Amino acid sequence: MNIASLKVYGDETTVADVRDGLPSEPESDWKKGDVRPDGRVRIDDGFYVNLGEESNPDTLMRQIRAYLHECEARGITFDVASIAAELRIAFTVAEPEQGANSLDFSLADLSLLTEMGITLSITS
Repeated sequence: MNIASLKVYGDETTVADVRDGLPSEPESDWKKGDVRPDGRVRIDDGFYVNLGEESNPDTLMRQIRAYLHECEARGITFDVASIAAELRIAFTVAEPEQGANSLDFSLADLSLLTEMGITLSITS
């Protein structure tokens, strides 16, 4: 299963403003000072939003694009100093008989990430 999520973190006010404008509710969140699972203390506020879970990478990419375009239409951007966003994709390589084995980002996709101030992290 391939999973895409958006991690957003920064100062309390900006995180709250972005959260209020999102097309969906965050999956989880934290406050500055909360203890992380690894025992360290969080230095900022933040949240995770699930963008999709799909075995087919093409379907997952369509879900990611739709979510980011909806955020863009709502005027949400992460290109300010008080907030950061990371598109996190956990990608599982399928057996050849199961179909597609690639995540294909177009130049428009990469430009949108850049314009919105979103970094990209892909893990397998």
